[in-house]
Amino acid sequence: MGVVLAMLAPWAHGAGFDCTKAATGVEKAICTSPRVSALDGQLGDAFRTALKNHPGDADALKLDQRHWLASRDATLSAYRSLKEAEPSVVSYYTARINFLKGLDATTWPKPFDALRPALAKLPASGVKIPDDFAKTGVDIHVAEAVQMETPSAFPWQADATLRDALKDLESYAGYRKLPGSDISSLWSMGGTAHCWTETTFRIQGKQATAVDLPTLWTGADCMTDHGLARIGGNTVAYTVGDGSADEATFETSVWNGKAFGPDEMLLMRFDHVLKSEASACAPGKDACDDFAKLAMTAATRFDRSPQKGTLDTAFAPFDKAAYAALLKAAHASNGPLDKDGQPPELPLLDDAGGHMTGYSSDAEAFPLVFRGETLLALIDHGHVGWRVNNDWMVAAWRLKNGALEPVAAAYISVNRDKLLLAAPVPAPPPETH
Repeated sequence: MGVVLAMLAPWAHGAGFDCTKAATGVEKAICTSPRVSALDGQLGDAFRTALKNHPGDADALKLDQRHWLASRDATLSAYRSLKEAEPSVVSYYTARINFLKGLDATTWPKPFDALRPALAKLPASGVKIPDDFAKTGVDIHVAEAVQMETPSAFPWQADATLRDALKDLESYAGYRKLPGSDISSLWSMGGTAHCWTETTFRIQGKQATAVDLPTLWTGADCMTDHGLARIGGNTVAYTVGDGSADEATFETSVWNGKAFGPDEMLLMRFDHVLKSEASACAPGKDACDDFAKLAMTAATRFDRSPQKGTLDTAFAPFDKAAYAALLKAAHASNGPLDKDGQPPELPLLDDAGGHMTGYSSDAEAFPLVFRGETLLALIDHGHVGWRVNNDWMVAAWRLKNGALEPVAAAYISVNRDKLLLAAPVPAPPPETH
């Protein structure tokens, strides 16, 4: 058992763990890397310190640590080798250590100092940043994103920099309107990754003059939310990273009247809950509650430890010979696990609420006993191409006349729940691609 997970038990008291007792693939991988092993020990120290310094948050810390460990397991398991995974895992550990240390901050940088009292008032589920801060009574005004159909709709006289930017706009573009502020931004979003291009400018009467971008907008910024806002009297440019149910980052840069200041980041950690959205069983594709319950059991367990082997014995006893035959058929040509074929779509569910329903080549197979029959089941997040969501899909197949046929399927959403913890952390450098 890794040190951080062991820290959740009252008898654990030291950093590091006995690699001779490593049981899971993730634990064994950690043991093969001195660098990751050392970080695991540092994380144990940071976690122990956080528990000591914040006894009132002990339950939230332990729950959040379990969520983080699950994400770490998923990160490690996504790579073919530790050598390939190590840079991402090291970054992951470093960010977690910084967060735990950030909990000790007695003062928060602007503009987060104005938001700190509002954290306890955020909605109990489904929080959206920064919009939901306005619901708490905090002094925040988010700029309106005004879409332009053509560059000629730009309402000011643009300088040379802005004229060049106007020539290169994507079809989805516009400017930000923040009443009472002389700062705006010409924005454009394009590509399947929804990548942003920004040109910040200052308004002086009818003139618009470009100013230097805040650092947080200078990189290859995709799959995030951008905006301008006034928070506690400060005009800020911001980026929200919101791709996980467990975590949201709010990165900001304050306009000081002449230029944008250094980047600051607030990291917020949330609980999450699983919800059964839909199920279907062959042959009529009718909803079937008994399979939905089994799928929820599998998803709940895998959500806590998303790595190979987690579900191998979750539904024992099962017919091992039958499952071996199912696996062989699954790996055969046109089977759902055919390495040379396309991963399957979630079967039987014609309507999964518009969610992504494609499996990936990393889908985890496991034996499932349903209505007394041993089946081959697959669990995975929903995919469309390279895009992936946080939800879980579970489907099961039987072997009939030498081929696999779908028996049942279920879709389980993963939904953001209450805020657990928040802390200022060092802002990362801009991404490049």
